Amino acid sequence: MLTIHGLIDSRLITAAISSAPPPEGRAVWFDLLEPDEEEDRLVEEMLGVAVPTRDEMQEIEASSRLYEEDGALYMTALVPFLFETDDPRVTPITFVLAGDRLVTVRYDRPRSFEIFRTRAERPVAGLVDGRAVLIGLLETIIDRLADGLERIGADLERLSADVFRPRREREKELEDAITAIGRMGGAIARAEESIVSLSRLFHYLGEENGRERLDRDGKARLATLELDARSLAEHAKSLDARVNFLLTATLGLVGLEQNTIVKIFSVLAVVFMPPTLIASIYGMNFHAMPEIDEPWGYPMALALMVASVATTFAVFKWKRWL
Repeated sequence: MLTIHGLIDSRLITAAISSAPPPEGRAVWFDLLEPDEEEDRLVEEMLGVAVPTRDEMQEIEASSRLYEEDGALYMTALVPFLFETDDPRVTPITFVLAGDRLVTVRYDRPRSFEIFRTRAERPVAGLVDGRAVLIGLLETIIDRLADGLERIGADLERLSADVFRPRREREKELEDAITAIGRMGGAIARAEESIVSLSRLFHYLGEENGRERLDRDGKARLATLELDARSLAEHAKSLDARVNFLLTATLGLVGLEQNTIVKIFSVLAVVFMPPTLIASIYGMNFHAMPEIDEPWGYPMALALMVASVATTFAVFKWKRWL
């Protein structure tokens, strides 16, 4: 789907090509969502720029993600997607800056785009061209990424408090906690991947290729974005360290619980060894056994068994093995 956004009084006016005529005012933002060949061709004719394919957007080389072609800047970054769910992802999105007009190519619907569009349609949006739209989009993406990391940090804090509670007070079993920790670790790894790609985009846009394309306000906002990306990278590393610590501690607690279970079985086996020995002795069928004809023989054997268990148990308690 191709959506063209125009500017009137510094705010966005939106129209989808497939269902409405182009918006009033000057078109500044061409948003391609899962485009087909016809929509790619239409944008290429209107702006004179090539639209990258999905395979090209997924290239991992920096030269394939950040480059200039026919006077237009092509910048691909991994944008956080579904970070408010239990299945956070990142999706590649290409930003093409052709003069003062912006083309975005995407195959998913990250909420940052909807949030930015809602803000940009307000009368106080203060947009002047596609370059301001690009900076505004990047700011919204960074904000969403920060929100996602804050949510992960809060979840990690709650899980950490739960894991270190006494066993009877835990809301989660340790096995479930390990699953949750793994999910958080995966989310942090995806966030770090997104931060790295966005940092490269900010650096590239701030270099010679992009510096002359931005006005003074755009350069200042881009510098702020670079600082935000660095601080988010540090925060993500801190969260990653906490996840590793919590995982190690949880695995240690699992090992302690397993050792406790093994210890109980070992103690029970030792406690019942003496009565087993006594029962084995009196289970032998020898005619010369002195107690075999005595009426007190059977109670005596039972008493010996009970006494042996009590004595062994008392010794274990005295040695603090229980």
